[in-house]
Amino acid sequence: MNVTIQQLSHVFMPNTPFETKALQEVTLAFPEGSFSAVIGRTGSGKSTLVQHMNGLLKPSAGKLEIGGQVIHPKTKRKTLNTLRRKVGMVFQYPEHQLFEETVEKDILFGPKNIGLSMEKMKKKLPQLLEQVGLDESFLPRSPFDLSGGQMRRTAIAGVLAMEPELLILDEPTAGLDPQGQEDMMTLFQEWHHVHGTTVILITHQMEEAARLAEHVIVMEEGQVSMEGRPQEIYERESELKALDLDIPERVRVLKQIEEETGCSFSSYSLSPEEAVKEIRQFRTLQRTRRKVDV
Repeated sequence: MNVTIQQLSHVFMPNTPFETKALQEVTLAFPEGSFSAVIGRTGSGKSTLVQHMNGLLKPSAGKLEIGGQVIHPKTKRKTLNTLRRKVGMVFQYPEHQLFEETVEKDILFGPKNIGLSMEKMKKKLPQLLEQVGLDESFLPRSPFDLSGGQMRRTAIAGVLAMEPELLILDEPTAGLDPQGQEDMMTLFQEWHHVHGTTVILITHQMEEAARLAEHVIVMEEGQVSMEGRPQEIYERESELKALDLDIPERVRVLKQIEEETGCSFSSYSLSPEEAVKEIRQFRTLQRTRRKVDV
């Protein structure tokens, strides 16, 4: 699903002493099948931006086009129901959204509401549970008897069960320990790879952006401050620090290796194994060139 945003502005509590300009003439494009990250410190406008994409908010000015559906200040609320069937959103602490008696009922609640076949969905449940790191034994259990991590996986399964064309992840690893964060990032990375869903990750953690995104948008005070490929953004380290952001540790290490060896990595999103492979290829190329020179 393509997402195009043109001159989008949003004002909370307009014409009052508490008027706040949360977004100011934001123009962006998220191509179909892309994985993008929107980063910025608290209050930069990240969450306000994506809440327009599933109809939670309407523009004060400007417009969005999401999968062919245009949203503008005069768009009627009832017309947004179609949009919400195509857009899945994982909020911070999604486990707080659980409410049904069993895990099965909770996961099927969304698909049932948008008219998907329950017979087909029930057949898909085992595979879906496996993808989020659970199994069929969880289906009859109460979601409130699960651990915090299992509750989060159940809530995410409920969003993915709706088969969204656009998946928005708003700080999905908030409150998780390092292993839990790693598990969540792997889950979303694999889902994107298998399904080709357009994914937009909202985060203030540069490590997550480096690991997952192919395109990065940096926001500050409701405006786009920087935009580009991760490598391009991380080159602007001093500007990031001015925004209370820092380049990820893995990127810092890769840049240091580049400076010391002369090797130029293909990406700053490489895993340690991939980085080692490229270093070996670089050294092999150097040896070959020396032999030719001799």
